[in-house]
Amino acid sequence: MTDSFRVIVAAGTYDGVLAGWELTTRKNKFEIVFASPSHIGSIRSVAHQDTQHTVVSCGYDEVIKTHNFAKRQTDTGEVRTPSAYGTPCCSSFAQNHCLVGFSEGHIVIYKKRDWSVQHVLKGHEGGVSSIAVHPTGKMALTGGSRDGKLKLWDLTRGRLAFSTKIASKESIDTVVWASDGSSYGFGYGSHVTVRDVASGSDLLDIELPSRVNQVCFIEGDDGMFLVAACNDGSLPVLDVPKSVDPNEQERFAVMAIEAVEGPVAGEERFKCIQAVQDYHVVTATSAGVISLMNLQGSVNMIKQDKLANKNASVNHREEDSEEESDDGRVSSDSDDEELAVEIVDSTQLGTGARITCLVAYSYSENGDDGVAGDVKETKKRKHEDGLNQPKTDKHLKRSEIIGVGDLEKARKLVSKAKKIQKRNEEKKRKPKKT
Repeated sequence: MTDSFRVIVAAGTYDGVLAGWELTTRKNKFEIVFASPSHIGSIRSVAHQDTQHTVVSCGYDEVIKTHNFAKRQTDTGEVRTPSAYGTPCCSSFAQNHCLVGFSEGHIVIYKKRDWSVQHVLKGHEGGVSSIAVHPTGKMALTGGSRDGKLKLWDLTRGRLAFSTKIASKESIDTVVWASDGSSYGFGYGSHVTVRDVASGSDLLDIELPSRVNQVCFIEGDDGMFLVAACNDGSLPVLDVPKSVDPNEQERFAVMAIEAVEGPVAGEERFKCIQAVQDYHVVTATSAGVISLMNLQGSVNMIKQDKLANKNASVNHREEDSEEESDDGRVSSDSDDEELAVEIVDSTQLGTGARITCLVAYSYSENGDDGVAGDVKETKKRKHEDGLNQPKTDKHLKRSEIIGVGDLEKARKLVSKAKKIQKRNEEKKRKPKKT
């Protein structure tokens, strides 16, 4: 990659804290932007809108909150969800709407302008576990948590367009669209599938050694690949062919990160994964470690495998003058060893907060995306309005503590805010004296 870019990450935790980071590829360093107790109980889902820098979080407390990342603002608005629908479990943005899937099976379409309910779809029996809006905003895919169904919704008409059943009634925990909308991927249990929209045929259908928690597509000049965040700490990268060849049975893949064995595997399992730019991904482990990884090395290895397979003759493989590496890849002694993954930077929220969900996106720093401009304009406006007050001012204390990126101070801030919140709740519960 020649141009530098900025990565934005927001993560929800089991104890209701929403934290945000920024990283620029010029510095290759995560810096914490905010950390606040946004929900009572766990945060079940976070989503962002591509055209703007709004992040939405859905909590176990049955509240949806919006956050403006560009202006470093948290809790810019909130709406309480209908109690009859259960807990909001997943969310995804369309152009002017936000779709939220609930534990009772409903899919609520909110107007983004005022967060009023525009339409309610009776989605699944037993709950909605995953949701992804098509890049055009005209369709959406949802996965059921207990009915074993994958459904395609026509958002222009507000009705079901197609429904298909998987082999078992396992929860379809992850669905994702390719950037051009021509295919989609989904995972349940240890199974992952990539399906072509036009033909309905499976471009990729494979069983992995471990449970899949989330998948994402990475795309670039070298093709499209599916990356899976697995429960055993492994990170497989799978080649997605452009079309199905009935004569071609071989599949190409690289294990970018091998599985962790032993009791540590539970702490090191990959909980979330999001594609950002080119072949970069952001991952989160259940131990609270967030990493930006470059998978270009894995892509190059798969390219070498495909080229070797194409050029090699089946009858003369053993007579090939080149040496074959342990993982089956053909390489010569003169080739430089290449790593399957480069970890650009990693950070951890506190001493290991349990991350439940994550959203990440990126933009070129040379492009006119607007985030950097919005931040500079906000700071300039505050300075002109005389809002840069002394350090004794309460409003400055919060931004000062969080802005320096000190994780320990951020955790103290969160703990203090939660204690205040708890005291206020206890006061409300006390009966009034008559």
